[in-house]
Formats: sequence, C-alpha cells, structure tokens
Amino acid sequence: MACCDADGLFTMIETGYAGRNSDGGIFRASAMKHWITHAGLDIPPPSPLKYDENGSPFPYYFVADEAFPLSRYLMRPYPKKVLDDLKRIFNYRLSRGRKTIECTFGMAAEKFSVLNGPIRCRDPEKVNDIIKAACVLHNYARKREGLEYKPRHFEDCETTTSNIYAIKPPAQNITISTNSPATALRNYLANYFVTPRASLPWQWRYCS
Repeated sequence: MACCDADGLFTMIETGYAGRNSDGGIFRASAMKHWITHAGLDIPPPSPLKYDENGSPFPYYFVADEAFPLSRYLMRPYPKKVLDDLKRIFNYRLSRGRKTIECTFGMAAEKFSVLNGPIRCRDPEKVNDIIKAACVLHNYARKREGLEYKPRHFEDCETTTSNIYAIKPPAQNITISTNSPATALRNYLANYFVTPRASLPWQWRYCS
C-alpha cells in the first residue's frame, strides 16, 4: 500500500500484508491509517480551495477507490448505483487524481521486474526490504531522470469545447464547517468541481 505525489514519487509505503486481503481491510489495520488519524503526518491545516468563492477551509485529503472508507481525510467515489451528472463528474475528477498512484506502481514494476510476480525469497522480512528498496530506487531514478510534473494553466486553455455539452449541473450554494461530516465534504467538493473556474473544459462529456 502506498501514496505518491504528482511527480510519481512514493511519499509513503507500507508492506508486509498478504495479497489475499482486501485494500480496505489492510488500510484499517495499517500504521498508515494510525498516523493519519492521530495527526502524525504533519498534514497542513484546512485551507480554501483555489477559485472557491465561498472561501470555506477544506481539509487536505487522500484520494482512494471504492475499497476504502469515506472519511474527512479520505475521499472515495460515489457508488455507481446512485449517480447523476454531478456525481459522475466528481468520480471522473477523483479518478484523474487516483490514476497517479496506478501509474507510479506501473513505472516501478517496469523498472524492477522483481515486482511483477511472486518474489523468490523465503524470509518475509527480506521480501519487505526488497519491496522498500525498489520503491526508494524508483524515487531516485525518477529524480535523476528529471521528469517533473508541470501543471497546465487551464484558465488559459480553449474552453469552447465545453459548449458542445448543453446539460451542465448548476453549482449550488453549499456550506461546510470544521465539524462537517465526510458526506457533506464530498458533496461540497463535487459542487466545487462544476463551478466555472474549477471545472475542466472536457469534463462534461463524462456525465453522459
């Protein structure tokens, strides 16, 4: 189990669990969850989202898939059975962030073939060390290659393509506070993704 940044560098890894266990079960038992919930990771305090006119402080959060629980510090997609246009766009935007870790795993496995199958080592501790070493070397190789992530400035992009999609869910006036539950935070973020300055020109096609 691992987290990464936008450059495809591992920022946190945890090894030693059986592959047959579910991601959600591993997370519940992990040291990673312990340190997140006990404020041991030096996560910045909540701050307003960029271009959010309400200016409400929003907590920093990790992006995960459906296997993980929804919480104030962990955003997961809406269930597929209850999707409307707003929720589809939220799921699309969340998947764009989540695919970064998938790409990071893929790059690491391509560099180090030992990660592509069962590791031929009888000592479980050594297996853990091999995996950790591969992740550290992956980060080193990424930095040496000089492949840095450069975000695009979407406010300068051509936005006329969004006009093709006439049905756009209107942004609603939703408020949150420091005590808002995770469901309210997810709804607030979904609403934020369809505001004019926070939306992506092509995201509307994914709600059809």
